[in-house]
Amino acid sequence: MKISVVIPTLNSEKTIKLAVSSSLKLADEVIVVDSFSTDRTVEIAEKEGAKVLQVKGSRLIARIEGAKHAKGEYVVNLDSDMYFSENFKGFEEKVIALGEITVGKGIVYKLMSADREIVHEKWAENLSVNKGGIIPRMYDRQLLLKAYEMIPPSLRDKLNAFEDSVIYYNVMKLYKGKVQFIPGAVYHIEDDSLWRFMKKWYKYGKNAKLLRGTEYERIIYERKSRPGLTLGEKVKLFPLMVIKGIPFALGYYLNIGNKV
Repeated sequence: MKISVVIPTLNSEKTIKLAVSSSLKLADEVIVVDSFSTDRTVEIAEKEGAKVLQVKGSRLIARIEGAKHAKGEYVVNLDSDMYFSENFKGFEEKVIALGEITVGKGIVYKLMSADREIVHEKWAENLSVNKGGIIPRMYDRQLLLKAYEMIPPSLRDKLNAFEDSVIYYNVMKLYKGKVQFIPGAVYHIEDDSLWRFMKKWYKYGKNAKLLRGTEYERIIYERKSRPGLTLGEKVKLFPLMVIKGIPFALGYYLNIGNKV
């Protein structure tokens, strides 16, 4: 089985070396799709052995272009702040969710670590397309390409957040098999300050308005809380919900009718 890893980048020089080097230990090729970074992202990625494409457009466009150029039977949609663990193995299905291990420091790391630990313990409930907190990142390439064709051009050109959810939604309209979950398959770096983290969720809110009036709109409303949580777990994750939810709501409602 040949595996291609696709990594969208924009000024990702701090993390791209680890993302590429870990990928090439386990995959057959790494395709970095760069949105014309102004730092050393491209230089570092090429030095580590990645094939680099420079493409104008959204993160979703980057994902699509990477898959088009990929030669593997499977495509892994990795982020530039992720890298593989030794648990990335044992593939049995055409759609595979990669459990994430949070690494980093500070308050954002602590909150995201708690969230992922709880969600991954309840992975079966959290693989729900609309309500779940786990989004698959590894797909049969032909299945993935068909799913990309189903996404409206207006979203392809603009969507810089929730693209992984939209991809999963479309894949599962085509795929009737099982979704495999591999615990601890990748590490996810969470080193943002609280302010940067909230700014990121403000941008997510702005992007979410692009889904208004589409079949994907339900994803936004149905993912307000994780499924299968006890009251104690909900209390534990409440601070994270607030830190995400307030800037998200501001980005969403303050930008209704405006361009992203």
